[in-house]
Amino acid sequence: MFRRLSSSLPKDPEFPADLEKLGYYINEKDQIRSNIHPDEEFNFFISKNERVREMQREALDTCIRSELSVRFEASGLNITRLPLNASPLDPHVPILTSSNIATAKRLIVYFGESMQDLGIFAHRIIGQDSIAAGSALDFVHAVQSRENSADTAIVIANLGQLVWYRRGQRAMTIASWNALPRKTGVGNPMRIDPVKNHIPGNGSINEHVKSVFEEVLGKLVRHDAVIDLIGIGEGAEEAVGYLDRNWKDWESKLRAICVGLGFVWRVEDDIHNEKFMDFWRKRARAYLIHSVPVETPLAGRQELSCNCFSSGESAFTECIMPKSYKSMLAFFQLVNDIPGYFEADLDIPKDEDDMSRVVKWETGIRAESPRAV
Repeated sequence: MFRRLSSSLPKDPEFPADLEKLGYYINEKDQIRSNIHPDEEFNFFISKNERVREMQREALDTCIRSELSVRFEASGLNITRLPLNASPLDPHVPILTSSNIATAKRLIVYFGESMQDLGIFAHRIIGQDSIAAGSALDFVHAVQSRENSADTAIVIANLGQLVWYRRGQRAMTIASWNALPRKTGVGNPMRIDPVKNHIPGNGSINEHVKSVFEEVLGKLVRHDAVIDLIGIGEGAEEAVGYLDRNWKDWESKLRAICVGLGFVWRVEDDIHNEKFMDFWRKRARAYLIHSVPVETPLAGRQELSCNCFSSGESAFTECIMPKSYKSMLAFFQLVNDIPGYFEADLDIPKDEDDMSRVVKWETGIRAESPRAV
């Protein structure tokens, strides 16, 4: 049997985590564009070699993470480590919290998808529109620009970076883990050790959601603060599942819920607490994949047991939040301004013979595919 020595195999490709050296810059519209061709977006398909594409994308993502870190801090968002007693060198997952979290009377809590870095909604939007639009920045600024914003705090959970990289002493996504250097360009990714790469209390999205509720919302905020919750994709499922199991601890705090979904979900199969289901029917909204304008009522209440609206996004679940957060914030404000508010049932009929009365729900793409950014 013959085998090739590692020295004879192609080297693992390397790319600098430097936007200029990668051949890109941030223009006056906050868009990442090519130095040579300013009208061109990031070129993911730089090579037919998948490893080359993967490593170049991770280098760009590192630049985006660094840029956002500075901007989040400037916008009044701080890094909070979970578990709360972790030092910067201990295994931990970072989340973003407003500097006024301890005094705010109202909190807006966001649970996103499990493939994204902290504070990033959609790399597609970052690439096509702007860094601020595709990340939490525009959302945060929208909250801060509202009346009485001094009494409102933001918590952005981190369902993506749940693997601890010991050498780099930081949490990362599976995509970033797979982009760590290898011995050769055709080698396998490093094995994830269930003990050494585990973050206590945050080893899964289920654990992380529980940690955010019980460690952050249960210990760092005012006892009388009220909570508006946003969940996208898996973040919606996990947050709703946690509340169903622990509703007696949170029913006096939760005020309204918005979820963004690109998949069919029969909520009645997952919510077993009758009091929570009653709250869900009256104080929840679902924003679904559809190409019609955002906030157009959609059929779907039979499956989701709450009023359903178009997100204005026609394909990708990750793009729901950037396109519909303004409508979500308006709903939260409506609930805040009207004591005892509850949603009137919008039971849009599914009568295909009368299309003038029907807007059908278009199932979108849930998993991430190669993106344009």
